[in-house]
Amino acid sequence: MISCQSKEKSVSNNQETIKTQSDVTEKRIPIWKIGQDSILEKNNPQNLDLTKHQLFIDTTRNSDFYKAYFDWKPNFSDKGGTEYYLKEISKKYKPKKISLGNFPKTWISLKRLNNEFVIYDKCDGISPRYFIDKSSVNFYAIESDSDMIYKLINISKDEIEIELRTIPLKSKTEKAIFSIGKTEYKNVFLLKYIYDDREYKELVTPLERVSEFDLVVNNCVRTKRMEFQGFDRINYDEY
Repeated sequence: MISCQSKEKSVSNNQETIKTQSDVTEKRIPIWKIGQDSILEKNNPQNLDLTKHQLFIDTTRNSDFYKAYFDWKPNFSDKGGTEYYLKEISKKYKPKKISLGNFPKTWISLKRLNNEFVIYDKCDGISPRYFIDKSSVNFYAIESDSDMIYKLINISKDEIEIELRTIPLKSKTEKAIFSIGKTEYKNVFLLKYIYDDREYKELVTPLERVSEFDLVVNNCVRTKRMEFQGFDRINYDEY
């Protein structure tokens, strides 16, 4: 017959074993993969310890994470990248200046999560964004890129289409078509970038409308973590 004391000792040993196994398992997982929950919770950043890794949905519309989008400017590396490409292109083509009027200049990439449009605040780098300048279209992500404006094909309140000149390494013809047009969803636009036989599509919103969307925040402090992979797959033919 097993005494109560023996039972307590057995339970205690089992708990220690489970804890030890858990610790060993966690140690085997690369630190950047730990904590990648597939289910995200809505939260106010002020209620979280942001000195640690946090993966959550920011719905405040006025947190420092939102503010960072409006305050963002290309850094030294970003400027160096765009200047390099424009310098290479200008060896063969001359820039054409265009007037955008009231058409938005800066555009931010959108994702879909549980059938809702959101913005992803990445762990590593920034969410893709696009800047339409007077004589170029600049692309910003982990690395920056730029194409020179050759001709303004069409522009209205809700859409724009531009013919670009690019480098031979990107396009055999050194030509590309960049366009942004509205969809049936409020503040959601479809961006297209076409060169040679390739077509790139992405959903975007004007910088001024960032606060209309929730932010999925992957707050990395000291250690790089794996980017969140749980977004909905987007069928761009629906837009």
